[in-house]
Amino acid sequence: MNPMIKTAGINQIGIITEKLIESKEFFQKWLGWRVKFESEWFLLLSHPEKEDREIAFMLPNQTVVRKSYFQKPYIGQGIWLIIESEEIETLYAQMVKAGAPIDLPITKEEWGDLHFTMIDPNGIGLDFVQMRS
Repeated sequence: MNPMIKTAGINQIGIITEKLIESKEFFQKWLGWRVKFESEWFLLLSHPEKEDREIAFMLPNQTVVRKSYFQKPYIGQGIWLIIESEEIETLYAQMVKAGAPIDLPITKEEWGDLHFTMIDPNGIGLDFVQMRS
């Protein structure tokens, strides 16, 4: 018997941070994500074309959140998000032209990835990668 339960995958990630406004502005400006829900302590953004792809940001220490691991802020290390593109070179050129805060220029890695990276206001790396066929 297989102990794994089939799931739909990860369509949403949540980040606990003091930087709700900065995160909102960054994801809107550089990725075109849209506000799906917003309150004083919670922000939910969605992909402009795939609304089921979401990223949430929440202020730390919310009393309505029951578990302590949902209350502690992210400390800026140990996580990155992978963002795939069918046209990575075109995306890179657009980002450079727009003045995006790119910290690794477009690079072809020895294992085959063609990618570039940026860091969001929370210190989370964004790895823009060419989709593989």
